[in-house]
Amino acid sequence: MKTTSEIYDERLNDPGLRETAERLVMRAGVSAKYKGAHTLADTIILYGTDASHKFCTLYKIVAECRGLKFKTVMREIDYAITQSRELPVRLSVMIGTPIYEEDIHSGLVISYLGMMLKNPTISLYS
Repeated sequence: MKTTSEIYDERLNDPGLRETAERLVMRAGVSAKYKGAHTLADTIILYGTDASHKFCTLYKIVAECRGLKFKTVMREIDYAITQSRELPVRLSVMIGTPIYEEDIHSGLVISYLGMMLKNPTISLYS
């Protein structure tokens, strides 16, 4: 029987999905200098490919695949998001609707960017 890592590693390491997710993260204003930017890209890939729409499950999958603790994944993502001062403005432009700084949280960012992952206008697959 396959482990969680074996099931999801292929998705998380797919070059096209990885590049698209990382572009989305940077386009949204999250700096790559934070570890959380990389784990955020992981959760976007999983959310966008319908691995799960439960955020706790996404964090657990990433934690197991990356050899991290569940809470570490959560903290890294939250830190990267809170340090990204331009995120509300950039994400608003990307999705075409206003998002206010007080409304920004990891679930919102993951869900919007995950839905955009395979959008034909930005995807490497189009």
